[in-house]
This record gives sequence, C-alpha cells and structure tokens, in this order.
Amino acid sequence: MIVKAFFSNKSSLLFCLENLKEQVSKCFDSYDFLFFSIYPEYTFYNVNSLIRKIFKTENFIAFNSSNIFIDDEIKIKGVGLFVIKFENKGKISTFINKGCYVGNLEKVSNYLNENRDKFHLIISNLERTDHFVEEISHKLNYFPVNNIAGGVIAGVNVNGEERNYIFYDNSILKQGFVIVSFENVEWKVGISSGFMPYGITYKISKANDKRIYFVDDGKNFGYIFKKLLNGIENPDIRYTWYTPIYVLNEERGYISSVRTVKNITDEYVEFYASVKEGEFFKLSFATKEELIEEDKKVANRLIEKLKNPEIIFNFSCLARQYVLEDKQEEEIKTYTNVFNAHLFGFFTAGEIAPNVKNYRLMFYNETSIPVILKEK
Repeated sequence: MIVKAFFSNKSSLLFCLENLKEQVSKCFDSYDFLFFSIYPEYTFYNVNSLIRKIFKTENFIAFNSSNIFIDDEIKIKGVGLFVIKFENKGKISTFINKGCYVGNLEKVSNYLNENRDKFHLIISNLERTDHFVEEISHKLNYFPVNNIAGGVIAGVNVNGEERNYIFYDNSILKQGFVIVSFENVEWKVGISSGFMPYGITYKISKANDKRIYFVDDGKNFGYIFKKLLNGIENPDIRYTWYTPIYVLNEERGYISSVRTVKNITDEYVEFYASVKEGEFFKLSFATKEELIEEDKKVANRLIEKLKNPEIIFNFSCLARQYVLEDKQEEEIKTYTNVFNAHLFGFFTAGEIAPNVKNYRLMFYNETSIPVILKEK
C-alpha cells in the first residue's frame, strides 16, 4: 500500500483542490481512495462536484474539520488530502448512515457482523454518537471487537451554523456517519489517555443523559465542581478539561472512560457524552508531559504487535489538544517516529474504539486513538 498526505491553504476551495491535484500528480499516476478534510469556512455546496471534476474519481469521502493532522504537523484553515493506492488485494468500501441511527440499527449492526474480517473506520457527525456506540456494541456478535475505531467531527460555527458536514456522492450529510471499511489489511488500535484518577470516589445518584445532578447521598455535584474554579476571575469552562471525571465501571469493561465537562450550573454538571446513575468516578488529572508519555507507551505496544505499518490514523479529542498546550504536535510526532509511516487524522468531539479487553465498543473523551494498518 502506497499512501501520502497533502495540504493546501489557498484562498478558495477550488484553488485548494487544484493545488492538491498538482501535488498528487507528482507522486501518483492513479489512486484507489481519497480522504479530504475541508476547513468549514470554505463553501460547501459544490464540494462533491469539484472533487469529481478535478480528481476524476468517485472513490472518496470528504468531511469538515477544524484542525487536521498531516504527518507530524497540525494544519488549520485549509484542505487536507490523504491518498491511498493498494499494491496487492487491498480494497475500500463505504457504508453511509443518513440521519438518526435508531431506525437503521439492525442494518448497521448486520453490516458490521457480516464484515468482521475487515477494519472499519467511522467518521461521524451524529449528534448522539455516544448512544449509537452503546447500542451497536450490544449487537455485535463476534469477539474480539478490535476492528472498529473513529471519531466525531469537531466542526466550526460559521454564521451561527455548526459546520461539521460529510460529503459523498452528490449528497451533504448533516447528521449521520460513514463507515470506511478496509479489506485485506492487518490493523491494530490503541487507546491513549494518560489521565490518572485522584481523591474521593463518587457514586452518581441522580443523572439524566449527559448531566450529573447529585452524587453519593445527595451532594450537589454542580456545587462541588464549581469549588474547583473558586477564586478564578471569569473562569473558562476549558479549565475543567484539565480535570475530567474518570468513570469506573467494571461492567463496561475495566476502566470505562473519561468524560469532559461541557457546562456547569448550580443544578448539574453537563458532559460531552452520557453518564449513568450507579456509575462510580473520580476526578482525574494529567500534565501535558504525562499525556505524551502515555502516547509513547501505547505506540510502542502497537509496533510490537504490527511491524512496518503503512498507514497511521489518529483521532484526538479537541479537549486533549487544549490540555497538551504547546506539545500538541509532539503527540503526532511520537506516532510518526515510532511507526515510521504517513499520518492523517483530525481533532474530535468524541472518540470511538474498543475497550482495553476488546469485548465491546466504547465512546471516549479526551483520548487519542492511534490506528495502524498494513496491506496483506
């Protein structure tokens, strides 16, 4: 498999695509599949037609992203392109789910169960991707569940509209997800957190979807969390991203996940993914150095299991990138150094990957999900 990542930040989408085509033509005379990441402020009405016209192919997926990873650099306000050309029997197919997944749950789960020998990359802009992952996990009938990973697009608000669209065929998907399935490849998926739990263990006594109201014997959790910001003038909600909650629930498979704070009121704390009554959690913390150290450990474990990978995908939470501060690029440099391959990925609003025991699919916050692939 031959792959390469490209980037262009010309003044318009048309100029970017033409420039990318010029770059690609110097390296490829043909290609099998294209991933496009498009900054949301570019016009979006003619994305599909422009790509087909310039690149002469129907084999692509395009999506909005606020920031993207191109090898060991973070790029903003442009168009990223990842080109894949197979050398043996590798293939890519796509499965599109439009709108709410509930009515298509059987169809989606049947697709995954019937294609358990493939690796599935999920790119989602579904509002309730956390619920989708939870429901699908219960319907997967094979083990290990180690062949699915992806992320939720972190778009940008443009004139009051959240732009996190997915583009395919002649359509613009404003709510749904695409599954990009790789056939005849080997793969490994990693989960890098680095956050460590500290202090008191709380039990969620009253919750509703993404909101925790009370913990333990009726303690107001909004009050508890606000105490963390005491004395800070005009606190930014992003300050809490340094101390996400660390959910402990063995029924969900070892350590469940980290949850990132979205909003705090006097009545509740709201997160970017669902929580459940009866779950236990601690507050957690990590320095940027600890996050990078965890990336290195995860990468080294993966390379021991799959030598000489040809592709790196990385899905890394927007909140994690905030906590990494000036070491954001060091995360992807860690992966490219260890794996010695081209990398493509984007900032996410939630990550999808197996749990550490590979027996169910999970929805994560504040993680980095590195995926390595190699054609058989």
